[in-house]
Amino acid sequence: MTITLQNTEKGQCYAVTFDRYRQQVVDKLKSSVSIRWWDKQTGAWMIPATNRCKAELDQFTYYVRHFEPVQWGTASTVQAEEDVAFQIPEMPELDGDHGLKIQPYPYQLQGIARGLQLKRFINGDDMGLGKQQPVSSYVATPNSFRRIGELQIGDEIFGRDGNVYAVSGVYPQKERRVFKVTFSDGVSCECGPEHLWCVRDVNRRRKGKGWITKTTQEIMDSGVTYNLKGLGHNHTRRKWEIPMCEPVKYKERLYIIHPYIMGVLLGDGHLCGGNGKLSFSTPDMDAAIADRVRKLLPNDMLLVRDDYATCPRYNITKNPTVHENRFYQEIKRLKADKPSVKKFIPYEYMHGSVEQRIDLLHGLMDTDGSGKKNRITYSTLSYGMARDIALLVRSLGGQAIIRRYDRRNEGKSVEFQVNVRIKVCPFYLERKAAEWDIKKTNYCSRYISSIEYVREEDSVCISVTAPDHLYLTNNYIVTHNTLESIATINKADAFPCLVICPNVVKINWQREWHKFTDKKAMVLTDSVRDSWPFYWQTSMNQVFIVNYESLRKYFVRRITKTEKWTLKDVEFHNTIKLFKSVIIDESHKVKSTATQQTKFCKGIASGKEYIILLTGTPVVNKPKDLVAQLGIMDRMIDMGGWKGFMLRYCSGPNQASNLKELNYKLWKHCFFRREKSKVLTQLPDKVRQIVSCEITNRKEYMDAERDLIDYLKRYKEADDEKIQKSLKGEVMVRIGILKDITARGKLKEVIDFVKDFQENGKKIILFCNLHEIVDRLMVAFPSAVCVTGRQNMQEKQASVDAFQKNPKTDVIICSIKAASAGITLTAASDVAFIELPWTYAECDQAESRAHRIGQKDSVNCYYLLGRRTIDQKLYRIIEEKKHISNAVLGAEDNIQTNIVDMMANLFETNEEEE
Repeated sequence: MTITLQNTEKGQCYAVTFDRYRQQVVDKLKSSVSIRWWDKQTGAWMIPATNRCKAELDQFTYYVRHFEPVQWGTASTVQAEEDVAFQIPEMPELDGDHGLKIQPYPYQLQGIARGLQLKRFINGDDMGLGKQQPVSSYVATPNSFRRIGELQIGDEIFGRDGNVYAVSGVYPQKERRVFKVTFSDGVSCECGPEHLWCVRDVNRRRKGKGWITKTTQEIMDSGVTYNLKGLGHNHTRRKWEIPMCEPVKYKERLYIIHPYIMGVLLGDGHLCGGNGKLSFSTPDMDAAIADRVRKLLPNDMLLVRDDYATCPRYNITKNPTVHENRFYQEIKRLKADKPSVKKFIPYEYMHGSVEQRIDLLHGLMDTDGSGKKNRITYSTLSYGMARDIALLVRSLGGQAIIRRYDRRNEGKSVEFQVNVRIKVCPFYLERKAAEWDIKKTNYCSRYISSIEYVREEDSVCISVTAPDHLYLTNNYIVTHNTLESIATINKADAFPCLVICPNVVKINWQREWHKFTDKKAMVLTDSVRDSWPFYWQTSMNQVFIVNYESLRKYFVRRITKTEKWTLKDVEFHNTIKLFKSVIIDESHKVKSTATQQTKFCKGIASGKEYIILLTGTPVVNKPKDLVAQLGIMDRMIDMGGWKGFMLRYCSGPNQASNLKELNYKLWKHCFFRREKSKVLTQLPDKVRQIVSCEITNRKEYMDAERDLIDYLKRYKEADDEKIQKSLKGEVMVRIGILKDITARGKLKEVIDFVKDFQENGKKIILFCNLHEIVDRLMVAFPSAVCVTGRQNMQEKQASVDAFQKNPKTDVIICSIKAASAGITLTAASDVAFIELPWTYAECDQAESRAHRIGQKDSVNCYYLLGRRTIDQKLYRIIEEKKHISNAVLGAEDNIQTNIVDMMANLFETNEEEE
């Protein structure tokens, strides 16, 4: 069938012609497409090029593909117009003032401008993640393994969850380096340096933090293994684990021989006698095998026991009423009539459904498999069989390692053993199944063992419609969504605004509103459950923040039905009419139209002028995930309505179609995102960020703080200059004690903070004052180096060289006084202050160890401040005095006086520092 877009007297129409006439296809066309007519002159069916008819035509083409290929014509002028139509619109520039307390980056200004244009939209972040592999690499598809270089958009491949997905993008790459990546179970693949891996290390697994994304190059830079000290020479441990796939979901096949019976015959069967008989042997203790085979045999086949054999033998013969042994003929057709040393698993049986392949594995393992204390092994004389067993196990989400044992010097033959680890029981026999038991969470896990360069070759990147559970490691990039949405609402003056977000980020949203605007934000709690509208009416608050789980509590009066209720059955409080705008953070949480959260969000957002959805993954599985989010924004009409959307973009076996057009329509009406590479080019040379840490020694801190406050009062009340000078020294001592207590108290969170950098393969510079803190950090990070006043010049330089040149030295711990000048640490672009110095100048000098000539990245400076501690007060003093020369360059006595006076004022006002 050929479809060509043509210009006719009735406007643009699709002309549909067939290679040969089929009545059932024509009947299907008439029933599928609501508007169509037969054109005798052209000999084609004409269909108007409307959205509805195009959706119906797409649905019809999936039916036709069962009979003949479908080719879309290439009328050059029309095609050129379509190409132009699918160009993504450029981001606009913002006119006028942005209205924020800070100056946004250029890409953020564009996001604000686009938000003001769209009003109801999804703000996405980062581009779709692709995979780079050489064109000669193979990938698993529903039909066979195919070269990745042969794939085209729309082709089907398997995802990590075992389901079938469509290729959504193909991006050829000329002459790229190719690396061979070998894994702990002996399998390997080839890929490029930019290929993205879903990985985690032992720390992330232990903490349940999930997987992160790294390129091949980043994995190589951070090292494939850990070097473990004190465990012998060159003792290493594999660092990076990759997820195992779920069982691959091939389609169910029709077999003449049941998969379990085929497994038994391949395991202990005699298949090459040439006498038209098939047989297998099994001891009496495993008679359950014969019992199951007997139950699975069709009516025209019989199982006959041969009692004359040394080991009980069972013959599979035909029923006397039939002419021939179908099983024997099928074995010959599959060319499986081989001796033991040449056995293999027929291709058709390797690609059955999950249940069929499990049955096949049961038959193989019940006969030639063994288990002892969870060590599962399959033994065979055929390497081909060992290889196929390994592939079968891997297709079911398991691990298989082949080992060869040459016993010819013992008068025996070469034997192959396949060590199996799999999360489904590989046995049907109860006796053997009792030896299989998953006790460890890492029972079936795969690690990267080595990465080595092999050659240069043309490569290709592909993106697919499979679920994407990866997340960005540079968290600060993601935060631009918050600023842009706040700025959009602020500039539009769309208040009051309701922010719906996960519970853990409510406080962060409150702080962001205060940080970027002059608007006041309130987190809804039980104390204001009924009175929160009063705060808006009296201009005390303009923004209200609530988590998903509390929507019903604050905004729903009642639900008229108890079961199977819809949005029409929900009665909301009239107060929801107050809101002019709604921001929904992590909107992929409302991708299902069936959940309460989605219904409440849609009801609350209904009729609002500004509705902003924030998510990095608006489509988690398939385009259908957009339906609920588009409904919340009242954007379904722009996509052709619910029926039009489902027909046009959710058709086919993968429920994903016309993705290019869908992407264009989303961008046109209600969506934008920024690519990471473009964002990074706009980041400043140096970014400072405060990280709040809870301390673990709060009682000790409060006792010491009361002591300091007492001395500060006496200092303020002292009339005599000598007494005041003496008290000033006492106050400085007690400030130092409070700083020390705070440093010790936040150490647990500091260590977790640094470990996150290690797990992400990034180097970091730590600055502190106390030797005790340095020593405890060195214990926590044995591979770290340090630069302190206790070292001589040679030792300091050795530490600097190791950090700069050795990729495995990822942490350097520096004393602020010993390392804040004279050394270069550009190997890292992240600096963290665990303790604060007294002046801004010392902070700036320490930051400059990384921010100097030779640094290619933006430098991120993290100030780890103890929450509700002296850290926050001291940081405020440093910030306020950083432009005053005597606080930067003045004498020590002036600095002390300045700090004591300001500290006394801060404690006197008792301000809460956040």
